[in-house]
Amino acid sequence: MGAGLVLLVLTLIFSALHFVPGDPAVLLLSGGDGGAPSPEAVERVRQQLGLDQPLLQQYLHFLGSALTGDLGESFRTGQPVVEAIGARLPRTLQLIVFATLLAVASGVTLGALAARKGGRIDTLVTALSSIGVALPVFVFGAVLILVFSIKLGWFPAGGYVDFAQDPLGAIMSLTLPAVALAVGFSAQIARMTRSAVLEVQGQDWVRTASSIGLAPFTVFRKHVLRNSLTPVVTVIGIGFATLLGSTVLVERVFNYPGLSSLLVDGVTNRDYPVVQGIVIVIALLFILINIVVDLIYGVLDPRVRRS
Repeated sequence: MGAGLVLLVLTLIFSALHFVPGDPAVLLLSGGDGGAPSPEAVERVRQQLGLDQPLLQQYLHFLGSALTGDLGESFRTGQPVVEAIGARLPRTLQLIVFATLLAVASGVTLGALAARKGGRIDTLVTALSSIGVALPVFVFGAVLILVFSIKLGWFPAGGYVDFAQDPLGAIMSLTLPAVALAVGFSAQIARMTRSAVLEVQGQDWVRTASSIGLAPFTVFRKHVLRNSLTPVVTVIGIGFATLLGSTVLVERVFNYPGLSSLLVDGVTNRDYPVVQGIVIVIALLFILINIVVDLIYGVLDPRVRRS
């Protein structure tokens, strides 16, 4: 199934790029300023890029190269796409992992605290979750910059700091974009955690554990929370994958040089190899995330492991 998904993604992205208006050769010669280069120059560049070949031949060449790990070279810079992605991907993964940690920690905690219907905490968390889900990430990101960077000066407004060179500076530069990404994700986790905990708390075996004298915290930790995490893991897995798309806006707002920024530049300049390579990497990450989620299921639920 994973191989079929990758093949489908390869076909769709190739088709989409080649049927979208805009000639890479024209954009390359004009420098993106809309100028009109001579037809001879355009044809010469098209030959250099291999765009003069029949579409089917281009597709088969792209497919064969991609399946062997050769993603080609950027039309604009000539840099191997693997190198370009390799330089940007770790930065985006750092941002997504940081945002996921913030979202999981806050979402599970708030959801568990809200698992008392009608209570003040329940009402507050429900309201905050609704706001978090509805709040556009780029709007919240702009607010964070205005308050915590421009007004208070606590965090940098954007950019990237290498963790190996300055760990504290890297964490500071990641904080605001990670929080912007994490808010909606945290709200989804809180909602699911609350629903799952409420459902598990009503089970007979939970009431039995309480009746035999186990401390409430022990009952919650060993019996309620563990059995509530299976549906929450699904939300976390889907949310982690969704963050790959959300980073497009966040990286723009915070001027963060990650993979999504490279993707936007590639689409704007019709840099086919760059766009195709990034989409392939994202598809592989989706598949990897699904595998990891299945493995976690097996740890949390013995029935899944036995099956």
